[in-house]
Amino acid sequence: MSAVTIRPLEKDDSLDLFHFINRISKEDTYIRFAGEQITLPEEQAYVDSELALMQQGDLVKLLCFVDDQLAGVVDIHRMIEYRTRKRHVGLLGLLVAKEFRGQGIGKKLLLECIAQAKEQISGLKMIQLECFATNTAALALYEKVGFREVGRVLGALLHKGEYVDEVVMVREM
Repeated sequence: MSAVTIRPLEKDDSLDLFHFINRISKEDTYIRFAGEQITLPEEQAYVDSELALMQQGDLVKLLCFVDDQLAGVVDIHRMIEYRTRKRHVGLLGLLVAKEFRGQGIGKKLLLECIAQAKEQISGLKMIQLECFATNTAALALYEKVGFREVGRVLGALLHKGEYVDEVVMVREM
């Protein structure tokens, strides 16, 4: 049986995350990256900024390791860019490595992140996410854990040469 560990982001995670995101980006899968590669200094700066948000109580970011291999990452960011207008809303992001998809890692990460966000992000009332309409596995998972579709932006995402809808989903806390 494989050992599964879910824990918060740490400063020393930059190298694992650097390899993780660059590997997933090459897949041109359902994420923001479409093959672009980032540098280790860029990832280190990103980790530093994420740790600062965690310290402020505006972010929960969890990593899942299976036998010491990074298998998935989830986070809920308070939407601070809207100042007070959306401070009660968290934006969810979830990534699971290809070799670990379909094994329940995503669900475990989601449920743990939601539970920790309730405790660590004060005033959080709602979690929002955006998802490729063609990512049916993710949409089904989000519905299983209580998200509901509230809208679509038609043709908002370019995926493998075609424009696909972006589904907006929310879950009340």
